[in-house]
Amino acid sequence: MTAKKNVRAKTASRKKKQDNLFGLPKVFKQKIKQCAKEQGDESKPQVVFLWACVNEAGLTQGVKGERKAARPLTREEWLTVVDEAASLGANWLVLSFGADLSACGDFWGVCQWAQQAHNMMVGLHVKSEKLTQQDVRTMMDALDMEKTRILARKGVLDNVRLDEEEQKALVVWDANPQPDGERPNCQGPTRMIFVNARGVLYTCGLVEGNEAYRLGHVFDTKLKRIVMDPHLPHHVEDNLHYVTPECDGCPALIANYFFDNC
Repeated sequence: MTAKKNVRAKTASRKKKQDNLFGLPKVFKQKIKQCAKEQGDESKPQVVFLWACVNEAGLTQGVKGERKAARPLTREEWLTVVDEAASLGANWLVLSFGADLSACGDFWGVCQWAQQAHNMMVGLHVKSEKLTQQDVRTMMDALDMEKTRILARKGVLDNVRLDEEEQKALVVWDANPQPDGERPNCQGPTRMIFVNARGVLYTCGLVEGNEAYRLGHVFDTKLKRIVMDPHLPHHVEDNLHYVTPECDGCPALIANYFFDNC
């Protein structure tokens, strides 16, 4: 019996040593996997803002595909744009309006989706002085106002008459915190995705329409491929990088003046 116990003890001891010996590579493998995961996370694009433009035709004016027959983008396709941006880390959706809010009625559902599905903040960049009390009421009914900001130039909304409840609900931030002509104190275009009203992506709003800074169309490929493609222009040349009216509503600029708006 003693001999059998000794054999069992030696066997157990040998197995323990083998477990320890072969367990080391497992630990190292786990460490390597963890490092690779962390490295992979660091290589992800650090997108914070999705900035899109809206005009009289609303968000659906965007033309899908340039090689195929042109057709309007559906609301569901714009929701996909929001989904993709959120998957890249975007936690702000900023819409710049080239028309009165009341003339662009198809965007409320997109804003609701951003807030409810992705817990995103929504910024409504109002260029017109014609923000009406009815616009504000519609906004309050449609959106979570704690996650909503109005972006406008100082004085633009001075003539809008609001009651006490509306004044409390409406948080207005300065859309142009820097004077025109200065070097922009912004977080840079790599922090955002800019989409114009036709669904075309540019490096940022400052260079919209400049073909040298055209990144493609929202449905040419996945947004991740666009923002990570090193061959595309993700920075604006210094000779163009000055504050202009095109910088109005730029979330990467306004973000650096957050405390000025509080």
